[in-house]
Amino acid sequence: MTMFRRQFLVTTALVAATFAAPLSGMAATPKDQLVIATNMSSMRGLDPNELNQLEAAEIVANLYERLIVLPADNITKPMPGLAESWTVSDDGKTFTFKIRSGVTFHSGNPLTAKDAEWSLRRLVKLGLAPSTDLRQWGFKEDNVDGLIKATDDSTLVVQTPEVWNPNLILYSLASFSTSIFDSKLLAEHDKGGDLGREFLQTNDAGSGPFSLRSWRVNDLLIADGFKSYWQGAPKMRRVILRHLPESAGQRLQLEAGDVDVATRLSSSDLGALDSGGKVTIQKTPGFGFYYLALNQKDEILSNPKVREAFRYLIDYDGLSNTVMKYYGIKQQTIIPAGLPGAGDSNPYKLDIEKAKALLAEAGYPNGFSKVYYATPVTPEYEVAQSLQANAAKAGIKLDLQGGDHIGKFRSREFELFSARSGERLPDPHAVLQSYATNANNSDGAKLTGLNAWRTAWDVPKDIQEMVTAAAHETDQAKRTELYAKINKAYLEASPALVTSFLRTDAKAVNKNVTGYVGHPTWLTRWDTVTKGE
Repeated sequence: MTMFRRQFLVTTALVAATFAAPLSGMAATPKDQLVIATNMSSMRGLDPNELNQLEAAEIVANLYERLIVLPADNITKPMPGLAESWTVSDDGKTFTFKIRSGVTFHSGNPLTAKDAEWSLRRLVKLGLAPSTDLRQWGFKEDNVDGLIKATDDSTLVVQTPEVWNPNLILYSLASFSTSIFDSKLLAEHDKGGDLGREFLQTNDAGSGPFSLRSWRVNDLLIADGFKSYWQGAPKMRRVILRHLPESAGQRLQLEAGDVDVATRLSSSDLGALDSGGKVTIQKTPGFGFYYLALNQKDEILSNPKVREAFRYLIDYDGLSNTVMKYYGIKQQTIIPAGLPGAGDSNPYKLDIEKAKALLAEAGYPNGFSKVYYATPVTPEYEVAQSLQANAAKAGIKLDLQGGDHIGKFRSREFELFSARSGERLPDPHAVLQSYATNANNSDGAKLTGLNAWRTAWDVPKDIQEMVTAAAHETDQAKRTELYAKINKAYLEASPALVTSFLRTDAKAVNKNVTGYVGHPTWLTRWDTVTKGE
């Protein structure tokens, strides 16, 4: 019998044992296992340097660890992770981290500063979308080897080319993208200099509280508790993620007790579960938006009056009371509520006649037709359907196409695209870097980590200059003043990225589960979970 065949049979047996319990009551899942219903449709791999998606990020948060930790209940305070301490030089450009001793990877290899060096360099050198977390501070393929160095097995030195607000660097080192890899293991699995990319699509090379046992795409993922985890073996012996893309299916499984957590529920199903009293509805605030991207390479969509018209085709209030009740908070400005410089101005409302007038002024009194890509998940698709219906009333025919179109968005091969973003830094710069900077708008620049570049929007120079100045500013009062100015200027620019709702991530959790706490930067942990009767 081949190794693959044995692995398949073992996995099948595990799944059968887990779900052999009858579909009755509210505690059918084993006490030492956490079962999560999720949507794997957009999961294309588990490489932390490649992914940029909520469900995959949560998995990676538990397979790997990072130098810095941002606690869910105190998100703006950097805490020790794999780095047990750090110092910042007087000139603000050199960060020296002391790497925790006694940490082992799932392979049994010891974790050292050399692994941290290799991992952070890999992120920059691959240059994929998550690399923005480091590249935005001046790290590049041709300088990273000289700027990120392990001086010995327990010391990592990170030098920034310029002075930035120090928290921005520390926040970046807490992102899932800066997870630390087992460099020795990945060297053994390197294929043609790919730095282990192929291997990491279905395997892990981490030191987190769980290790990947198996993953069947769009079906099932099993992670086992890591007994040698440096903070102690997790209470959950195993975590199982089941692919249940339909909200109704997730709700039924949760009500039957076959899953402990449901992660992609419609607003109506969340409402029914909320009123039922048998589960807890978590609404975790995030640092991203539900947005509509209008490709500025398109002659019609690049017209400012057309961009402005789309702002009047969104039913902000209607969606707030229905689809978005659990998933977002109405916000039309760009700095997330609660962060420095945020405001409460929401000047737009659904107004079909106003949209028609703007379209006529732009030279399109009879409207036009465009292809509209939207993610086919809750609540994004319902929001897209609402926009499609309102646009039709104004004479705009939108050919709504659901599917995984993020690749086309990143390569600028779209007309309209809508989704939601989730930034990984609890600071205004996280959103502004993506939505309000675009240093080089050419196709060849390939600034794929920036929504403004993806949308081909040549952001007004004064806005970009203020964003950069605020990121360098160390005086908090001055930063707040700058961000307030940016917030106002962005709204008045009729941006090609139309924000409508500040995202909240809603999940339904069985009341016998404790310690499953949603994280604003998608790093929800499983090792804090326990289950009662």
